[in-house]
Amino acid sequence: MEEPEPASPWALQLAARVEKLSPPSTAAVCAAAALATIALLDDERSQPNGIWHTPVQTWNGERIRKIVRRARASAWERAQSVGGVTVLHDGAEVRAFVPSPMDQAPREVTKLQIQSTSLDEVQPISALPNLAPSTLVIAITPHFTMSWGKQAAQSAHAGQRAWMFADPMVQAAWDHADRPLVVLHPDAALWDALDDVATTRIHDGGFTEIPPGTNSSIAWFTI
Repeated sequence: MEEPEPASPWALQLAARVEKLSPPSTAAVCAAAALATIALLDDERSQPNGIWHTPVQTWNGERIRKIVRRARASAWERAQSVGGVTVLHDGAEVRAFVPSPMDQAPREVTKLQIQSTSLDEVQPISALPNLAPSTLVIAITPHFTMSWGKQAAQSAHAGQRAWMFADPMVQAAWDHADRPLVVLHPDAALWDALDDVATTRIHDGGFTEIPPGTNSSIAWFTI
């Protein structure tokens, strides 16, 4: 008897709007990806009895795999017809789609490219900028080179986990402050210092670009 084929893994797909003129910055895309993921999870349609509840919960109970794609022009407009949430942040637009098995993702999504179009070259910082209270901060590891799409996925992982496991009072304060979020690209020394204060650490599964177990991103809320 033939063995049944393994089920396709679930994934939350995201699309970043990257037009030829005035493309967004890498940090802005990373932040928008995190905010879009949280907005999808927090949407009333993702709550019990909501129309997205089952797929969101099924995906969120697995490896929270995320795939970040690029969209522009009419492809971006067509993608808006697929169930999900779009967030605009600092000039970047990202849409998080309702999760599905990877082999069942809508055609409007799977047609979007994954690896394409370079964005700005990130310059690592050596000092922590001034951050307002109740800000969700995400930092990306300086120890491995990642495409902007991979960085966006790691940021979305870190932001999701930090938000999901935050104290309800911290979540409420963040909402009241209009959900400020900052993505940092620290140098090695600053990364080590920030790792000591972070409450969330993401260790990558190693499916793409970086070795499994890599501490790819960290996150925390400021007080």
